[in-house]
Amino acid sequence: MGKGEYSPYETDVATYVELQPTDRHQSFIDHLFILRDCGRLTDAGRNLFASPFSEIVLVRGYPQGAVSHDDGAPFWKTIYLTPRFGRRLRRSGFHGWMLGIRCPPFGLDVNDDTFAGLPGPFEANIEVADSFDSIVAALDDWADRLRPRFHLATRRQDARKTTAALDRVLNASGQRPAARVTDVAASAGVVPRTLQRHFRDRTGLSPKRYAAVQRFNGAVRQIASGTDSLAQIASEAGYSDQAHLTVDLSQHAGLPPGRFRTLAQRQVVRDSVRFFKDPNLRKRVRLLVCDSGRSDDEATGDGF
Repeated sequence: MGKGEYSPYETDVATYVELQPTDRHQSFIDHLFILRDCGRLTDAGRNLFASPFSEIVLVRGYPQGAVSHDDGAPFWKTIYLTPRFGRRLRRSGFHGWMLGIRCPPFGLDVNDDTFAGLPGPFEANIEVADSFDSIVAALDDWADRLRPRFHLATRRQDARKTTAALDRVLNASGQRPAARVTDVAASAGVVPRTLQRHFRDRTGLSPKRYAAVQRFNGAVRQIASGTDSLAQIASEAGYSDQAHLTVDLSQHAGLPPGRFRTLAQRQVVRDSVRFFKDPNLRKRVRLLVCDSGRSDDEATGDGF
């Protein structure tokens, strides 16, 4: 795949992009994401990776069997996803858009009024703009509305005594998770079982499983877009050795590290100028993937 040769609005090109949040949103958002797919990056049988994040996703899709606006009116749907342990296989391909944010785990009812009218700002320009700029602007505006809900949700979920301790565990690097939970619980003046209970309520996972997914998430990004050796990535991510990294990637991504790196780097686009007119938005891009279907290479799937 050539670099920088595609437009995000070409009907035969699948595009996935992740962007850093604005400074005012960094306390509660890890990244924004946009997926425009035509059944390539999210085809049936592809892997949905493990994830340490809560995801709030606005989906604009088409009725089952439809592949374009000529086959039926699109539908909008808001989805809230909790962290995932282990990979999952997609049961069907996706044609349409997915827009949203990934953030530290917290509970938010999709019936909350924060979601009311959410599709409006996107529907107005999602098919006519020649870049992703206006979509990112709408995501940033929505994040402004979400910020007070995020803080309210975290206060409601956790006993005040354990909130800070829980956030420390969630933000840990993933190395030696058992020791971290014990030490953090002690520093908060609560027993480990209490901290673990609040942790599971927040994430749906045990601290050990969450730390494993968090460690995987950091490693998989380095494998996909970095140049360090697999042994170095394994060491920096907190794995005991490269073999441990290989086992983890197979469990959470469905591919060994070398194969994953080869496939991912065939799709990673280094130049985002054709996708974003605003140079400040280009600086926020941390991952850009395209699949034009111009070769028979297997795609990596989404969920980087």
